[in-house]
Amino acid sequence: MNDLTRRARLAAVGLLVVGALTVALASPAHAVHVEVRTTVPHEARVGDSVRIPLDMRAADGAALSGSTVIFYLRASFAGVTGEAEIGRAVTDETGDATLAYRPRLAGKHELRMEYVATGDSEVEEVSTAFDVSGGEQLHRAPPGMEVPGLNVGLLMAVLASVWSILFGVALLLVRIARAGAEVRAPEGP
Repeated sequence: MNDLTRRARLAAVGLLVVGALTVALASPAHAVHVEVRTTVPHEARVGDSVRIPLDMRAADGAALSGSTVIFYLRASFAGVTGEAEIGRAVTDETGDATLAYRPRLAGKHELRMEYVATGDSEVEEVSTAFDVSGGEQLHRAPPGMEVPGLNVGLLMAVLASVWSILFGVALLLVRIARAGAEVRAPEGP
């Protein structure tokens, strides 16, 4: 093997090693060090309270306590779709965190739970979904407008006052017109 071939081979191996190290260091690490289990009902009804449990364990099976879990619901409102935070829970000494959630709309509810495992600094997530049936609206407002302190009696008193003032002004105008007619004397020789 000549010297040029040996140098080319060493350069190629060196580039491969540098490339492999670059890819290894630049790629995000996907360490599976936390096992998360969650269960949701297959179906729920609008207005029912649904418990969403989450169990966090280390790779060795030990419970992860003291981790904050943030629950998000994918939702649409006024033509905008996104995620809304619906609650937070902290894992207890058994690694369990539970959120009580009351669905307000029928349809598929997609939940995403974010957490930072104890002693870790990266946010991780797990997702789940369940169906909600029923189409009744939970809150029904009475028809009309309700203003505190304003009732029919008060409204009638205000209207009566306004009409009495208007009637009094009309009578005053009639009196002024009659008084002006009496003051005029006919002109003549």
